[in-house]
Amino acid sequence: MAPVKRSKSPDDLLLQGAMVSFPVGRNLLDGFWRAAQPQRDTLLITVHGMHSNFYSSRLKKEIFRLAESGPADVLIFNNRGSGSDVEAERFTDCRVDIGAALAWGRRRGYRRFFLAGHSTGCQKNLYYLDRAGPQDVRGLILLAPCDDFAICRRDLGRQYDARIRQALSLLAAGRGGERMPPDARRFTAQRFLSIADRSRTEAALFDYDGPMRAWRRLCMPVLVVFGTREEYACLPVRDMIHRLEGRAKTPDFEAILLRGADHGFHGYEAAVAEEIARWMAGGT
Repeated sequence: MAPVKRSKSPDDLLLQGAMVSFPVGRNLLDGFWRAAQPQRDTLLITVHGMHSNFYSSRLKKEIFRLAESGPADVLIFNNRGSGSDVEAERFTDCRVDIGAALAWGRRRGYRRFFLAGHSTGCQKNLYYLDRAGPQDVRGLILLAPCDDFAICRRDLGRQYDARIRQALSLLAAGRGGERMPPDARRFTAQRFLSIADRSRTEAALFDYDGPMRAWRRLCMPVLVVFGTREEYACLPVRDMIHRLEGRAKTPDFEAILLRGADHGFHGYEAAVAEEIARWMAGGT
C-alpha cells in the first residue's frame, strides 16, 4: 500500500460542464456532464450513495475533474433514490435509471462506458450489470461497497429481529409504504426490508457472509477502493477485500486500501480520483 497524501483544504472551484436531464417513465433524472474538447469516446458514469445526489460531496467534484485530463468524460446523475427519496425508493428501479443514463450517453456518441458507484451506488451498479450486462460497459469501480444487512444487524442489536417482524407485518397488511421508527432510519417498511433482510435482492448483493451470487457472476474488470477507517465495516476491511477477490470471477481485479480514509474518503478525494484515472487508463 503506497503512501497517500491527504488532500489540501478546498479552494474555490469552477467546473465547466452542462446540466442534463433525461426521462425515465414519468420521471426526469438530472445530472451534470463534463466533456473534453473534442469529446472522448469513453464516458464514466457515477452512481451516488444513499441520501446523496450528483453534486454534494468533494469526492464527486474530484471525479468531475477527471474530464479535464483523465481518460474519460464524466456524467454523475441523480437516480430515484437521491436525497430523502431513498427512504421510500424501490431498489430495483435502479436498473431502469442506470440504463437510462447509459442510453443518454449512447445518444451523445459514446461507445464505451465505465460504471462507478459509491456506497449504495455499488449495489445499484452490480444489480444493473447482473441483470442487463451491456457489452459496451468495460469496467466497474466500487468505492466503499459495504454490507447493509450486517450494518443493520449491528446497529439495531437486540431490536433487529423485532424490526424485521414489524416490517414484514406491515408488508403483509399492504402497508409497505408506512414509515418505520427512527432506529430503522425511518425508511418505509419495504425499503427497510430491502437493506436489512438478507434474503432480499439488495441486501444479498454485498452480504459478505453470504453467497454473493451476483458478484460471483461478474466477469468484467473491477477496481475496489476502501479506506482503513471505514466506519461501516462490520468485519476488518482487509477481510472484505479478500472475500471480494476470492469470489471474483474476473481475472482483472484490483483493490486499493487508502490509509486513514473513511467511508466518504474525506480528505482523500483527490487520491481516489487519481486511482480511478490510473486504473481506467490501463483499460481504455
